[in-house]
Amino acid sequence: MNAWRRVIFLLFIPFLICHTAFVEAQSPARQQNLFACENDWDSCNSAALTPAEKYQVAAAKHEQNVANCKNALSTCDRSTLSGPELAEVAMVLHQNMVGECWSGTTACEHEKLTAAEAAGVAVAEEQKNVSDCWNGWSSCNVAKLSPSELSEVAVAQHRRNVSQCWDGYSNCDRSQLSATELAAVRVADHHRDYLACVSGLTGCDGSRLTPAEAETSISGSKKAAR
Repeated sequence: MNAWRRVIFLLFIPFLICHTAFVEAQSPARQQNLFACENDWDSCNSAALTPAEKYQVAAAKHEQNVANCKNALSTCDRSTLSGPELAEVAMVLHQNMVGECWSGTTACEHEKLTAAEAAGVAVAEEQKNVSDCWNGWSSCNVAKLSPSELSEVAVAQHRRNVSQCWDGYSNCDRSQLSATELAAVRVADHHRDYLACVSGLTGCDGSRLTPAEAETSISGSKKAAR
């Protein structure tokens, strides 16, 4: 009977050791330290790491370095990258640069584009310039527009000017309006002035109102004052 107890006890010891190690590895303090080491925090206690955890931390730091290199960060250490990793980083950086060219940013390096990429970027730049001209932005380069594009942009600019005049904006250029457009804008001006007077707003110019409108505006402003 004693012999059997001895055998069971000897078999139980390895299980007890493994269970203790597992519980210790799962402890919150140990997990927090592992997380701190993986993120290279000052609170990391590398001496408390197991060999497996040290390997895990090294792998995490390497993956972070690869990510830093892909994002062109100053913390990138290319000397620790393998050949395939260097190739992958170069591909990602090139793709990012092509994206910058498509967006028209100063980070674009046209000389590094392939012929196909350069052709695609040229189309994107042309479309962006047309859009900038349509919107009346300072980045518009009129010299790069085709005759048909110039005509379309002129129409868009005229419509935008009419809209600005209708809304009473200071950048309205009334000299560009036709007689019909100017008449319609004056009606809008008059209506806007009448509403300002009725509401008692500071933009009211009573001299522009008809006698009937002036009388209505006086009674309206009194009600608004109450």
